[in-house]
Amino acid sequence: MIIPLVLLFPIINAYFEQKLTRNVYQYQQFKINEKVTAVAPKKCPSDLLNYTHSDTYVSQICFNKNVYYNVEVILGDNITRNNTFQLALDLTSPWTWYKQKDCISCKKIKPLEYEIDDECKRNSKNNNCFNEQFNKSFNAAKWNDIKVHGQIYSQNSLIQGTFQTDTIQMLAYNSSSKMTISQYIAYEWGNSTPPSLVSITGLQMLQVQYINNELPILADGVIGFGFGYTETDDEKAKSDADFVEKLVQEKTKLNLTKQLFALYTYESAVNFSDMVVQVGGIDEKYIRKQKSNGTWIDRLEKSGYYWMVEINKIELKNSEGRDIINTELPIKKAFFTLNSQFIELPYDMMKALTLNLQQFHSNTACDLVDSDMYILYCKNLPKSIQTDYILTFTFGNNQISINNSNHLYRECNSSSEDNRIWDCLFNIKFSQSEYVILGEPFMKNHYIVFENTPGNNTRKIGVFQAATHMYYPDNPNQYEWPLFNAILFIFIFGLISVCSITFLKSLCKDLFRSFKYRKAQNPEDQQSLRISKDIDYVDYSTQEEVQSQIKNIEMSDQRKIEEWNKQQEQFKFGEQFANSLESNSL
Repeated sequence: MIIPLVLLFPIINAYFEQKLTRNVYQYQQFKINEKVTAVAPKKCPSDLLNYTHSDTYVSQICFNKNVYYNVEVILGDNITRNNTFQLALDLTSPWTWYKQKDCISCKKIKPLEYEIDDECKRNSKNNNCFNEQFNKSFNAAKWNDIKVHGQIYSQNSLIQGTFQTDTIQMLAYNSSSKMTISQYIAYEWGNSTPPSLVSITGLQMLQVQYINNELPILADGVIGFGFGYTETDDEKAKSDADFVEKLVQEKTKLNLTKQLFALYTYESAVNFSDMVVQVGGIDEKYIRKQKSNGTWIDRLEKSGYYWMVEINKIELKNSEGRDIINTELPIKKAFFTLNSQFIELPYDMMKALTLNLQQFHSNTACDLVDSDMYILYCKNLPKSIQTDYILTFTFGNNQISINNSNHLYRECNSSSEDNRIWDCLFNIKFSQSEYVILGEPFMKNHYIVFENTPGNNTRKIGVFQAATHMYYPDNPNQYEWPLFNAILFIFIFGLISVCSITFLKSLCKDLFRSFKYRKAQNPEDQQSLRISKDIDYVDYSTQEEVQSQIKNIEMSDQRKIEEWNKQQEQFKFGEQFANSLESNSL
């Protein structure tokens, strides 16, 4: 029985994988002594709270982008080191953009006003478009006939430029070879055939000339992974600007068929896997075996370019079911982002959380600190809260938890000799917009799949527990049963092989003996096959030799009989002698 090996192991959907590198804005020092719990923070302006999405203007919900996950690409047709760029994945942007060579930073830029005054242009020498680490610029060579302006506006940022079309080239990242584009360019291939690059053509990108951003942009630009499909007449999406759609449509050897992408951003000291984004398919090796089924959540309609879902409840509870938050959400909406280091919650929910945390210990004191951040800080917090309480989100009928509690704490320092009491700064802050913002603590804990197939109205988000190790037995789950099948297959195949070889050897031996007997047999004296088996395999060419051998055997048997008779006579003599001695003694 031979089982095809292809049936023993899971079939992984074809996907295009890219390695992610994390670049984070390092906050120097939070003002932990500046308590702001009783001071209501400034909220997001209504024009940004009601985000706008058109083919030339995008307004964004308020939150600071303080972390970037970058992929390495080549802009243009020339494959050189100077043309390699670090573009950040942005789930809250529908457009891909990069900086042009004369990009300048100016605070005078206003939303929906594309004309730049002379003061901005005069200050072009003192700009912050570029920094030491991300100083790449690019001017598209394939210009459009008509320049169309585009603008991305938020409370803390404004980015403006014109839409251009050029080529993006990417190298399919293989987690085993771990080769990046920079290594691809520097490697001396010689007679070897280098892997082929995937070229994405016809993508409308924003070539940025003016930037006004509060925090530094830790990338050379952005790849828009926001939802890019027009749902209503009021939401007019930019044509040919959907990066995922363009990549899936490219005629590559991978033959991508699904318009989806997946993110794996888990990292720890014991995890040897890279952070990756996959387009067109998923790989179950990134899913933790205990939660392999996962949860699928429908994306909310009329949520523009955001990957937004309905959220019904948030709980910080222990195994006994005690909930520390227990507060209604003002806006039952949440969206996913890679650009926030925090879980961001509405202000009233943050206040309830600080009050309830203080009930666990008489000396525990929790507050929102730092007037710029409104981040949660607790002094004298029992260690048991960190280990026993899990932050859980309810989406419809589904509950999803952040099981790795370490992701919720930014910094903890022991304040007791027995290490049972700690001072902790959380990765939880207030949300300016009242939306729940699912940043890094949620994203890192999960392998998340974003699917957008307009033809069959499939617009959903799959959330799976992220694998914490890339080796067996902790993960991947899908290899356990196939591995058992493989071992069983090898055992059965080996057993059948051994039995077959033994049988064939015995059969050949019997045939050989039979052949020798028939060749040497005397027609006048039929000798049994038994005798032929006792004869050594000597090639007797004449009947005289055979008869001589038989006679020798008969003589040998006669000698054995004579020896046995002698032994019997000696035994009888000995017995008679013993009897005579016994009688004499009497």
